[in-house]
This record gives sequence, C-alpha cells and structure tokens, in this order.
Amino acid sequence: MTHSTDLHKSLAGHLAEYATQFNLDSVADSVVKHAVSLFLDLLGAALSGVDTLEAIAAAKAVNLLSPGGGPCTLWGTGGTATLQGAVLHNGIIAHARELDDFGGVDHTGAVVVPVILAVAEAFPTVSGRQALEAMIVGYEVGRRVLDSAGGYRPHNHSDGFHSTGTCGSFAATAAAAKVMGLDLDQTIWALGLAGSFTGGTWAFTGDGAMSKRFNVGRASETGVVAACLARSGFTGPGQIFEAEWGGFFKTYARTAANPDALICKRPPGYGIMRSGIKPYAACRDIHSSLDVIFDAKECYQLTAADIASIEVRCIPEMIQMIGKEEFPSTRIAAQLHLPYSIAVALIQGKAFISEYEAPILHDPEIKRLAALVQLIESPELPFDSEPYLTIRTIDGRVIQGHVDYASGASQNPLSLQKIIEKYESLAARILPAARTATVREKVLSLATISDVREIAACLRL
Repeated sequence: MTHSTDLHKSLAGHLAEYATQFNLDSVADSVVKHAVSLFLDLLGAALSGVDTLEAIAAAKAVNLLSPGGGPCTLWGTGGTATLQGAVLHNGIIAHARELDDFGGVDHTGAVVVPVILAVAEAFPTVSGRQALEAMIVGYEVGRRVLDSAGGYRPHNHSDGFHSTGTCGSFAATAAAAKVMGLDLDQTIWALGLAGSFTGGTWAFTGDGAMSKRFNVGRASETGVVAACLARSGFTGPGQIFEAEWGGFFKTYARTAANPDALICKRPPGYGIMRSGIKPYAACRDIHSSLDVIFDAKECYQLTAADIASIEVRCIPEMIQMIGKEEFPSTRIAAQLHLPYSIAVALIQGKAFISEYEAPILHDPEIKRLAALVQLIESPELPFDSEPYLTIRTIDGRVIQGHVDYASGASQNPLSLQKIIEKYESLAARILPAARTATVREKVLSLATISDVREIAACLRL
C-alpha cells in the first residue's frame, strides 16, 4: 500500500510522529515519578468503585457482551472479558467514585490506564517501561487535543461536550497504539478512527444519570477498537482534525478551536504534569471551596451550628456545573453540588466516599445547611478563577476565604505519602491487605517490571 506524505503532514500525523518516537529517556525523572503516582492513584480509585451501582450494572452488561470471558481482568472481581469489554468495565469503575485524576482531558487516567493493562493481558508481553511510555503519550495527546478544542471551559461549557469522552478517546487511542507498537501510518489511522466515533455530553447533569461514567469507559473502548482496527490495516482519516466537513474542529470545537495547540512545542511530559490527584470525592470545581471550609474549621473552630450564611462567588461556568438548585438525591448529583459538599464538610468533617452516599446523603441537617449556601454568578472574576467564599456566623463573625489552586492540583500537589495513603484506603475496600501492599510495591517500581501482567493479576479476586 502506498502512503501519501500528506498523511504524515496532517495534524494527526504530527501527533502520531510524537507518539511513535517517544521514549522514556526523553523526560525527567520527575515526570516518571508523577506518572507512577497517577498510575497508583488510578488503581485505588477504580477499586473503590467496584461496589457502586454503576459498576455492578457494567459488570452485568460486560458479561452479556463477553459471555465466554476473555484474557483481560475485570478489576476487583473474579471475572474476565475480552479486551473491549474489560476496558469498558474498568474505565467505568475508575471514574465511579469521582476520585480519579483531573487536569488532563479532564480525567485521563481512567481512560488510559485501563487500556494499558488490558492490552498487556491481550497482547503480552508489555514491560513497565513500555506501560509508562504509553501512559505519558496518552496523557500528552489527550491534553493537546483538549487544548486544541479551546481548553476545558470552552469545550465543555460552550460546546457542551464532556471532554473526558471526546478528547479521552484520542488519549486512549494514543496509549493503545503506543503499547501495541503501531507504526506511524497505523497510529494516524487509529487517531482518525477515534475521532470519527468519539463523543460524550453533559446531559447527565439533569438527573444525575450514570452516563458520566459511561463516557469514560466508552472512550477507553474506542481507543482499543481504533488501535486494533488500524493494526489490522483498517484505515482512518488522516485529516480527522482539520477536515472542513466532519473534522474534529468543525464538529466538536465550534467556539474556540486552536489547531496550533496540537503541534506547538512543549516541555517533555507537559501533558501528564498537568494532571493532579483528588483528595475529595467530588467534582474538581468544588475542591477549592472544600479547602476553605476545612481551613476555617481548623483555624476558627467553625461548626455547622455557627453558620448564618455562606456566599460563594463563582465564575458562570462553575455555576453551570456545580450550582444546580435542586438538592441532590443521588451520589452523582451530590458530587456535582457545591452547597451539598460545603454542608457535608461542615457536619461530617470529610468529603470522601461515605459522605456522598446514604444515609448521609439524606440527612435533613445537611439539606438545611446547604440551603444557607448561596452561589453568586460573578463574570467579573478572572477566567477559570477559583471561588471566593464569605462565611457569616450567627455571632457576627465574617470569615473570607479563597485559594488559587486547590489541594492536589499540579500547582499544589499532594505528597507521595498522602497519595499512598489514599490508594491504600481505597484498595483495601476490595483487596486483602497483603494484595493491596503487593500492588503498591509493584506500581512504585513500575519502571523496572518486566511484565505488567503481574499487576493485572493482583487486581483479579
């Protein structure tokens, strides 16, 4: 088959060239260490999601899709599935608790890590070094695609797409192509196929539906399907980004497309270093307000009984995402509800797993306190600004708070010890203590592991 040089000069060609040529020696040790932390954190987040309603439903569905099982592990269960079924399931559970990483596509780990481990089981042997290379490539490509769509706010809020689905498909595809060893043309085709069938919207905010998790699993599934097709000689459009009719920019980036972001020079590891790790089980836009509340509790001995009112000044996009007026009735809705999170933090002193579920979810005192939180749309705030809180107490105190970067952000990272503690607390919900420790040690030494099936095997009960 003859290949046109125009294919290589396309925007997808530039991404594919980066992906195929990347190797671990081109990035600093700090990038590798961060990738390892993200890998470990993602496994903890995924294991914590195994017992959620969406995970249980996903497992049943995958069993229907893969009735004979397959070579790949359904994490946290005794089940197996095809490559396609496993990444769908594992992507869904990785995002089920809203505890997976952010700042990439947005939730890059949940679409990339399931792909890498499942491919390693379906197409052995994959070393830890190869896994890390695929991971860094996936994060980089995904972030470039989101930036080329104008960035998180324009793509998600103005265009209406859920970027973890739309851009995550490219991240998953790049990771799958890298770990499978696809050549330049095959990688271009795979990216073209992914862009031909990517998607995901924010419609779930209307009723707290599970589709937010499906968007993630589907992106992982799209990635492995696109890579497998391309590996087998199935072509995809090289002009997937720039095509005038049906291209990614014309279809998915209607308000602020920035094609140069796909090909501009960036520091090695830029994409993955943009991603942070969550300390709270809520939408990322809620985290800085929780930081303020927890700081006020510590510094001023603030309690729920002290509160007269709380005003939160937010940029309009945050109001759209986390400012729904109705009090939440589901975990997913609560994780996207800022007044609920503030109330539960004040009453429970935490905002982790149980705080977003029954019986706490239905506590009338939380509902009463949430009603005292007023969100004020403040378009005068700088673009992407974190909220400003004004807390008024019944004894007349006025406490104001704001943080520029919430805990866990790349600009305000969690320590490795905190990341390990988070992983252990989550993994121990499903795995025996010894297995939890084994996974931790294997992931922390990921760069030296000869076969990452050692990790996947530990995730099967």
